[in-house]
Amino acid sequence: MVRNGTTSREWRVVRIEASPSAAESVASLLTEVTGRGVALDEADRAVIITGYMLDCEAGALEQGLRQRLAELAANLGAGATFPLSIASVPEEDWTVAWRDSYRPVRVGRRLVVKPSWHSWPPPDGAMPAFDDDLVIEIDPQMAFGTGAHETTQLSLAALEDLIQPGCSVADVGCGTGILSIAAAKLGAGEVLAVDNDPLAVEIARQNVAHNSVADRVSVQVGDGLSNLERRFDLIVANINTPVIVALSSSLAAHLAGGGSIAVCGIPTVRAPRVASVLRQGGLWVEEVRTQGTWVCVVAQRRTNRQVHLPSDKT
Repeated sequence: MVRNGTTSREWRVVRIEASPSAAESVASLLTEVTGRGVALDEADRAVIITGYMLDCEAGALEQGLRQRLAELAANLGAGATFPLSIASVPEEDWTVAWRDSYRPVRVGRRLVVKPSWHSWPPPDGAMPAFDDDLVIEIDPQMAFGTGAHETTQLSLAALEDLIQPGCSVADVGCGTGILSIAAAKLGAGEVLAVDNDPLAVEIARQNVAHNSVADRVSVQVGDGLSNLERRFDLIVANINTPVIVALSSSLAAHLAGGGSIAVCGIPTVRAPRVASVLRQGGLWVEEVRTQGTWVCVVAQRRTNRQVHLPSDKT
């Protein structure tokens, strides 16, 4: 497409409807197809999974997705169906759309998340402001994590309760970097933000710098913490259940004695499964927080027994 004498890139916006029990499977499929994070939003007893692809052929994308969804439906059984829609949006139109829909949001007692084009306090007095507010300015672009979704709010609230002054934090699946920025503003001494999506990592780095916490937050591409030889006082992971389950032993091994882990992005029905794998990793489940149909499982390493990382010397 050519607009105003320049070539405009086209984004394909993919939306798939699924039952709550099948949403994670669909989200994993769409993440694999698009190569970047997806958003899950509740809508009238269903979950809408949204993903984005740049400059791809819509017909081929739809054909491939319908085939993959049919295979998934056959595996799940019980008449599973996944309504699918694909829209084409010029990049500049998409930018305007998400800017218009993104407003400041307060999470917990002190955290306020807002885009750069909104001022704080609001000039119209629409939201109360307090002297000790910690303002996080996030421009999400094509990465997810704006503070609006229940899973992000659960994660932020957990950080507000769990952060200790000077503690070390790992943010696995950092997206826009919102949780890492919050951890630094809440008093963490050092934060490592990790995501397997290079686009998310670049956006997170920009947001970290914009929020003046780059001296305490480093952002890198990676699949979890498996390539590291250190432990953290606090680990937060706002991802999905299959990934949490797959990474659970590694996350537990990278948690310092007395440290805590908060895992989110989990539908209520999956909470027992996640709690079980965390216990198998030697952790004590402290709490299961709920918001809507999503949960955040908080666990702690209480035992004094030595847990070796794969590279530790005995």
